[in-house]
Amino acid sequence: MTSDAITTEKPAPQWEFAAPILEFHTVNFKGAGETSIQMKRFTGTIRSGELVEVELERHHNPRNLVSMMLGLNPPDAGEVLYDRQDWMGTDYARHFQMRSEIGRVFAGSAWIQSLTLRDNLQLPMRHHGITETDAEQKVAHWIRRLAGHQRAKVKWALKKRPTVVEPSVLQLCQLIRAVANGPRLLILERPLRFMLESLYKNFVSVIDDLRDAGTAVLFFAGDRDEYQLQFRKPVQHWRIVDGAMVTAGGRRP
Repeated sequence: MTSDAITTEKPAPQWEFAAPILEFHTVNFKGAGETSIQMKRFTGTIRSGELVEVELERHHNPRNLVSMMLGLNPPDAGEVLYDRQDWMGTDYARHFQMRSEIGRVFAGSAWIQSLTLRDNLQLPMRHHGITETDAEQKVAHWIRRLAGHQRAKVKWALKKRPTVVEPSVLQLCQLIRAVANGPRLLILERPLRFMLESLYKNFVSVIDDLRDAGTAVLFFAGDRDEYQLQFRKPVQHWRIVDGAMVTAGGRRP
C-alpha cells in the first residue's frame, strides 16, 4: 500500500519579495575609454536591503557606468530605473529628489578643493533641505560609527581643505558623506582603497545596519582583501567578463 506524497515547492527567499530599488532592463552602455565598464543587453535588479558585489580588476574604472546609473549619462539602449522611475525627460526637480536618496563613494577625486571637509560633507545635505544643525549631528553620528581609532584625525581633518588631509582619512570622510543622510541606494566605488584594515569591521557593521533599514547597496570591490568581508546575506555577486557586466557567477577562486 502506498500513499501519495505531499510535495511542496521551496519558497522563494524572502529578499526576492523586497521592493526593487535599481533596475536594468536590456541596457547597452559603452562608456568612455578602455577602462570603462560596459553593459551588453544587461538585465538585473538590486532590491531593498540587498547587497551586490562587483569585483573589479585593477584597470577597471566604474565611474562612467555609475554616472549612467544615476541619469547623468544616458545608456546607449535599454532602461534604467531607480525606485521604479526612469531618468528620462526634463523633470529636473524629480531627478534632484531621486538623487537626494542616493549615496555614492567615488573611485576618484570627489571634493570641492576650495571648501573644508566639513563644508564638503554638509553641502549635499543642505542642498536637499537638511538644516546645518541636523547635518552636523548626522556627520557626528557616522564619525562615531565608522572612524574608530581614527576619530581624532577625522575631527581635525574637518577643519581643513582636502589637499592637506591624508588619503585614509579622506576615504573615511567619503563614506561618512555617502551614508550621512540614510540613503535608499548606496553605490560604493572601491570604498576601501585607502581605508585601514583595522576599520573594516566598522565598515561591514555600518553597511549591514543600513541594509537592515532598507538600503540597497552596490559595492564595486577593488582589492582582493575586500572579497573576504563577511556581510550579512543575501549578497549577490556580479562579474565583469570581457569588459562587460554580467549577473551570472560568484566570486573568483
